[in-house]
Amino acid sequence: MSLILGIGLGPCIAMINRILVCLDKSSYTDSSIDYACWLAKHHDASLEGLVVVDTEGIQHSEAMVPLGQIHRAKTRIASKEKECHQLIEELLEKFTQCCDAVGVRHTEFEMQGTPAEAILKESNYFDCVVIGLRTFFTYGSGAGADNIFGTDDDQPGDSLEEIMDESLAPIFAVPLNWQPDDEFDVLIALNGSTHSMRALRQFARLYGSSTVRVTLLHCSDGSEEHLEILTKSTAYLRAHGFGHVEARTESGDVREVMSDEYCKLFDLIVLGAHGKSGVVEFFTGSLCKDFIDRANKPLLIANG
Repeated sequence: MSLILGIGLGPCIAMINRILVCLDKSSYTDSSIDYACWLAKHHDASLEGLVVVDTEGIQHSEAMVPLGQIHRAKTRIASKEKECHQLIEELLEKFTQCCDAVGVRHTEFEMQGTPAEAILKESNYFDCVVIGLRTFFTYGSGAGADNIFGTDDDQPGDSLEEIMDESLAPIFAVPLNWQPDDEFDVLIALNGSTHSMRALRQFARLYGSSTVRVTLLHCSDGSEEHLEILTKSTAYLRAHGFGHVEARTESGDVREVMSDEYCKLFDLIVLGAHGKSGVVEFFTGSLCKDFIDRANKPLLIANG
Protein backbone atom coordinates (compact mmCIF):
# COMPACT_ATOMS: atom_id res chain seq x y z
CA MET A 1 0.00 0.00 0.00
CA SER A 2 1.34 3.44 -0.89
CA LEU A 3 0.08 6.82 0.26
CA ILE A 4 1.17 9.69 -2.02
CA LEU A 5 1.42 13.10 -0.44
CA GLY A 6 2.14 16.15 -2.57
CA ILE A 7 4.03 19.06 -1.07
CA GLY A 8 4.51 22.64 -2.14
CA LEU A 9 7.90 24.32 -2.05
CA GLY A 10 8.68 26.51 0.91
CA PRO A 11 11.61 28.26 2.60
CA CYS A 12 14.49 26.34 4.11
CA ILE A 13 17.12 27.60 6.53
CA ALA A 14 20.29 25.54 6.34
CA MET A 15 22.62 25.40 9.32
CA ILE A 16 25.57 23.47 7.91
CA ASN A 17 28.65 25.65 8.23
CA ARG A 18 31.53 23.26 8.99
CA ILE A 19 32.05 19.84 7.41
CA LEU A 20 34.68 17.32 8.50
CA VAL A 21 36.12 15.13 5.72
CA CYS A 22 37.97 11.98 6.84
CA LEU A 23 40.80 11.06 4.49
CA ASP A 24 42.64 7.80 3.87
CA LYS A 25 44.63 6.44 0.93
CA SER A 26 41.82 4.43 -0.68
CA SER A 27 39.64 5.55 -3.58
CA TYR A 28 36.75 5.97 -1.14
CA THR A 29 38.44 9.23 -0.19
CA ASP A 30 38.05 10.53 -3.76
CA SER A 31 34.28 10.01 -3.55
CA SER A 32 34.20 11.54 -0.06
CA ILE A 33 36.00 14.69 -1.21
CA ASP A 34 33.69 15.06 -4.23
CA TYR A 35 30.59 14.81 -2.06
CA ALA A 36 31.97 17.09 0.65
CA CYS A 37 32.79 19.76 -1.94
CA TRP A 38 29.27 19.50 -3.35
CA LEU A 39 27.76 19.80 0.12
CA ALA A 40 30.01 22.75 0.98
CA LYS A 41 28.99 24.59 -2.21
CA HIS A 42 25.35 23.83 -1.46
CA HIS A 43 25.56 25.34 2.03
CA ASP A 44 28.39 27.87 1.52
CA ALA A 45 30.22 25.87 4.19
CA SER A 46 33.90 25.26 4.86
CA LEU A 47 35.67 21.89 4.87
CA GLU A 48 38.36 20.43 7.07
CA GLY A 49 40.35 17.55 5.65
CA LEU A 50 41.46 15.30 8.51
CA VAL A 51 44.11 12.59 8.44
CA VAL A 52 45.00 10.55 11.52
CA VAL A 53 48.36 8.89 12.12
CA ASP A 54 47.55 5.63 13.90
CA THR A 55 50.47 5.85 16.32
CA GLU A 56 49.03 3.13 18.53
CA GLY A 57 48.75 0.76 15.57
CA ILE A 58 52.31 1.49 14.52
CA GLN A 59 53.56 0.79 18.04
CA HIS A 60 51.61 -2.48 18.18
CA SER A 61 53.11 -3.58 14.86
CA GLU A 62 56.46 -3.83 16.64
CA ALA A 63 55.21 -4.96 20.04
CA MET A 64 56.46 -8.57 19.99
CA VAL A 65 60.23 -8.22 19.70
CA PRO A 66 63.04 -9.86 21.69
CA LEU A 67 64.86 -7.67 24.21
CA GLY A 68 67.92 -7.55 22.00
CA GLN A 69 65.88 -6.15 19.10
CA ILE A 70 64.28 -3.20 20.88
CA HIS A 71 66.58 -0.61 19.29
CA ARG A 72 65.87 -1.96 15.81
CA ALA A 73 62.16 -1.99 16.57
CA LYS A 74 62.29 1.68 17.55
CA THR A 75 64.12 2.44 14.31
CA ARG A 76 61.44 0.63 12.32
CA ILE A 77 58.69 2.52 14.18
CA ALA A 78 60.35 5.84 13.34
CA SER A 79 60.63 4.76 9.69
CA LYS A 80 56.96 3.78 9.57
CA GLU A 81 55.88 7.07 11.13
CA LYS A 82 57.98 8.98 8.61
CA GLU A 83 56.39 7.06 5.73
CA CYS A 84 52.93 7.77 7.15
CA HIS A 85 53.67 11.49 7.30
CA GLN A 86 54.83 11.47 3.68
CA LEU A 87 51.59 9.81 2.60
CA ILE A 88 49.58 12.24 4.69
CA GLU A 89 51.22 15.19 2.93
CA GLU A 90 50.13 13.68 -0.40
CA LEU A 91 46.57 13.17 0.83
CA LEU A 92 46.23 16.69 2.16
CA GLU A 93 47.71 18.12 -1.04
CA LYS A 94 45.12 16.23 -3.10
CA PHE A 95 42.37 17.49 -0.79
CA THR A 96 43.62 21.07 -1.15
CA GLN A 97 43.74 20.84 -4.95
CA CYS A 98 40.18 19.46 -5.15
CA CYS A 99 38.79 22.19 -2.89
CA ASP A 100 40.63 24.97 -4.73
CA ALA A 101 39.40 23.66 -8.08
CA VAL A 102 35.75 24.20 -7.10
CA GLY A 103 36.27 27.28 -4.93
CA VAL A 104 35.49 25.76 -1.52
CA ARG A 105 36.97 27.18 1.68
CA HIS A 106 39.08 24.61 3.46
CA THR A 107 41.64 23.80 6.13
CA GLU A 108 43.76 20.72 6.70
CA PHE A 109 44.47 18.97 9.98
CA GLU A 110 46.63 16.06 11.10
CA MET A 111 46.05 14.18 14.36
CA GLN A 112 47.81 11.31 16.07
CA GLY A 113 46.27 8.48 18.07
CA THR A 114 43.59 5.85 17.63
CA PRO A 115 41.74 6.83 14.40
CA ALA A 116 38.14 6.42 15.58
CA GLU A 117 38.80 8.26 18.84
CA ALA A 118 40.59 11.09 17.08
CA ILE A 119 37.85 11.50 14.46
CA LEU A 120 35.14 11.48 17.14
CA LYS A 121 36.99 14.11 19.16
CA GLU A 122 37.38 16.40 16.16
CA SER A 123 33.82 15.79 14.91
CA ASN A 124 32.38 17.46 18.03
CA TYR A 125 33.16 20.82 16.41
CA PHE A 126 31.53 20.13 13.03
CA ASP A 127 28.00 20.02 11.69
CA CYS A 128 28.48 16.77 9.77
CA VAL A 129 31.10 14.18 8.89
CA VAL A 130 31.86 12.79 5.43
CA ILE A 131 33.62 9.43 5.36
CA GLY A 132 34.06 6.44 3.04
CA LEU A 133 31.83 3.38 3.39
CA ARG A 134 35.07 1.44 3.72
CA THR A 135 37.66 2.90 6.08
CA PHE A 136 41.41 2.30 6.10
CA PHE A 137 42.54 4.62 8.87
CA THR A 138 43.90 1.86 11.08
CA TYR A 139 47.54 0.93 10.50
CA GLY A 140 47.69 -2.55 9.01
CA SER A 141 44.03 -2.60 7.88
CA GLY A 142 45.29 -3.00 4.32
CA ALA A 143 46.50 -6.35 3.01
CA GLY A 144 49.63 -7.00 1.00
CA ALA A 145 52.55 -4.62 0.74
CA ASP A 146 50.56 -1.44 1.39
CA ASN A 147 49.60 -1.86 5.04
CA ILE A 148 49.74 1.79 5.98
CA PHE A 149 46.26 2.84 4.98
CA GLY A 150 45.03 0.04 2.74
CA THR A 151 43.56 0.02 -0.73
CA ASP A 152 40.09 -0.58 -2.17
CA ASP A 153 40.47 -4.35 -2.34
CA ASP A 154 41.93 -4.79 1.13
CA GLN A 155 40.16 -5.71 4.34
CA PRO A 156 38.83 -2.45 5.80
CA GLY A 157 38.96 -1.44 9.44
CA ASP A 158 35.94 -0.91 11.66
CA SER A 159 36.37 2.83 12.25
CA LEU A 160 33.06 3.73 10.58
CA GLU A 161 31.03 1.52 12.89
CA GLU A 162 32.80 2.91 15.96
CA ILE A 163 32.21 6.48 14.78
CA MET A 164 28.61 5.72 13.83
CA ASP A 165 27.84 4.49 17.34
CA GLU A 166 29.09 7.60 19.14
CA SER A 167 29.17 10.60 16.81
CA LEU A 168 27.12 13.65 17.78
CA ALA A 169 27.19 14.82 14.16
CA PRO A 170 25.35 13.16 11.26
CA ILE A 171 27.59 10.97 9.12
CA PHE A 172 27.51 10.76 5.35
CA ALA A 173 29.12 7.46 4.31
CA VAL A 174 30.11 7.39 0.64
CA PRO A 175 30.59 4.38 -1.67
CA LEU A 176 33.08 4.18 -4.51
CA ASN A 177 32.50 6.16 -7.70
CA TRP A 178 29.47 8.08 -6.46
CA GLN A 179 28.85 11.51 -7.90
CA PRO A 180 26.44 13.90 -6.14
CA ASP A 181 23.67 15.63 -8.03
CA ASP A 182 21.17 18.33 -7.10
CA GLU A 183 18.36 16.07 -8.29
CA PHE A 184 18.18 12.67 -6.65
CA ASP A 185 15.90 10.17 -4.91
CA VAL A 186 16.08 9.53 -1.18
CA LEU A 187 14.64 6.73 0.95
CA ILE A 188 14.06 7.53 4.63
CA ALA A 189 13.10 4.59 6.85
CA LEU A 190 10.81 5.57 9.74
CA ASN A 191 9.30 3.80 12.72
CA GLY A 192 8.57 6.69 15.07
CA SER A 193 11.56 5.99 17.32
CA THR A 194 13.86 8.75 18.52
CA HIS A 195 16.56 7.38 16.22
CA SER A 196 14.45 7.49 13.08
CA MET A 197 12.99 10.92 13.81
CA ARG A 198 16.48 12.28 14.42
CA ALA A 199 17.42 10.94 11.00
CA LEU A 200 14.47 12.76 9.43
CA ARG A 201 15.39 16.05 11.11
CA GLN A 202 19.07 15.86 10.22
CA PHE A 203 18.24 15.02 6.62
CA ALA A 204 16.01 18.11 6.40
CA ARG A 205 18.86 20.32 7.64
CA LEU A 206 21.31 18.88 5.15
CA TYR A 207 19.17 18.84 2.03
CA GLY A 208 16.36 21.32 2.50
CA SER A 209 17.01 23.48 -0.56
CA SER A 210 17.97 20.68 -2.95
CA THR A 211 15.74 19.31 -5.68
CA VAL A 212 15.15 16.02 -3.89
CA ARG A 213 12.46 13.39 -4.31
CA VAL A 214 11.82 11.82 -0.91
CA THR A 215 10.22 8.48 -0.12
CA LEU A 216 9.24 7.86 3.50
CA LEU A 217 9.05 4.17 4.35
CA HIS A 218 7.27 2.61 7.32
CA CYS A 219 7.14 -1.15 7.75
CA SER A 220 3.83 -1.68 9.55
CA ASP A 221 2.78 -4.45 11.88
CA GLY A 222 -0.85 -3.78 11.02
CA SER A 223 -1.46 -0.93 13.48
CA GLU A 224 -2.69 2.52 12.48
CA GLU A 225 0.18 4.33 14.17
CA HIS A 226 2.13 4.42 10.92
CA LEU A 227 -0.39 6.82 9.34
CA GLU A 228 0.27 9.44 12.01
CA ILE A 229 4.03 8.98 11.69
CA LEU A 230 3.95 9.38 7.92
CA THR A 231 1.53 12.33 7.94
CA LYS A 232 3.46 14.30 10.57
CA SER A 233 6.79 13.47 8.97
CA THR A 234 5.45 14.75 5.66
CA ALA A 235 4.33 17.98 7.31
CA TYR A 236 7.80 18.41 8.81
CA LEU A 237 9.45 18.05 5.40
CA ARG A 238 6.94 20.46 3.91
CA ALA A 239 8.02 23.11 6.41
CA HIS A 240 11.59 22.58 5.22
CA GLY A 241 10.86 23.17 1.56
CA PHE A 242 10.71 19.70 0.04
CA GLY A 243 8.70 19.62 -3.17
CA HIS A 244 7.93 15.94 -3.61
CA VAL A 245 7.29 13.30 -0.97
CA GLU A 246 5.89 9.80 -1.36
CA ALA A 247 4.90 7.99 1.83
CA ARG A 248 4.86 4.21 1.69
CA THR A 249 3.69 1.51 4.06
CA GLU A 250 5.10 -1.97 3.56
CA SER A 251 4.48 -5.21 5.43
CA GLY A 252 7.28 -7.30 6.84
CA ASP A 253 10.66 -6.96 8.51
CA VAL A 254 12.43 -3.78 7.48
CA ARG A 255 15.68 -5.58 6.66
CA GLU A 256 13.84 -7.88 4.27
CA VAL A 257 11.81 -5.07 2.73
CA MET A 258 14.86 -2.86 2.14
CA SER A 259 16.58 -5.34 -0.14
CA ASP A 260 19.05 -4.32 -2.84
CA GLU A 261 16.24 -4.70 -5.38
CA TYR A 262 13.92 -2.43 -3.39
CA CYS A 263 16.60 0.21 -2.87
CA LYS A 264 18.11 0.21 -6.36
CA LEU A 265 16.09 3.24 -7.53
CA PHE A 266 17.27 5.40 -4.62
CA ASP A 267 20.43 7.50 -4.59
CA LEU A 268 20.63 7.93 -0.81
CA ILE A 269 19.45 5.89 2.19
CA VAL A 270 18.76 7.74 5.46
CA LEU A 271 18.98 5.75 8.70
CA GLY A 272 19.11 6.35 12.43
CA ALA A 273 21.89 4.84 14.54
CA HIS A 274 21.46 3.47 18.03
CA GLY A 275 24.25 5.23 19.91
CA LYS A 276 25.89 3.70 22.96
CA SER A 277 22.82 2.16 24.59
CA GLY A 278 23.41 -1.22 22.99
CA VAL A 279 19.67 -1.67 22.49
CA VAL A 280 19.08 -3.46 19.19
CA GLU A 281 15.80 -2.41 17.62
CA PHE A 282 14.32 -1.56 14.25
CA PHE A 283 16.90 1.02 13.24
CA THR A 284 19.81 0.34 15.36
CA GLY A 285 23.10 -1.25 14.55
CA SER A 286 21.77 -4.25 12.67
CA LEU A 287 20.16 -2.28 9.84
CA CYS A 288 22.91 0.34 9.58
CA LYS A 289 25.64 -2.28 9.62
CA ASP A 290 23.80 -4.32 7.03
CA PHE A 291 23.91 -1.38 4.62
CA ILE A 292 27.54 -0.68 5.49
CA ASP A 293 28.36 -4.28 4.62
CA ARG A 294 26.60 -3.94 1.26
CA ALA A 295 28.68 -0.81 0.52
CA ASN A 296 26.66 -0.02 -2.61
CA LYS A 297 24.57 3.00 -1.53
CA PRO A 298 25.40 6.36 0.03
CA LEU A 299 24.15 6.49 3.62
CA LEU A 300 23.17 9.38 5.85
CA ILE A 301 23.47 8.03 9.40
CA ALA A 302 21.95 10.14 12.16
CA ASN A 303 23.06 9.95 15.77
CA GLY A 304 23.66 12.25 18.70
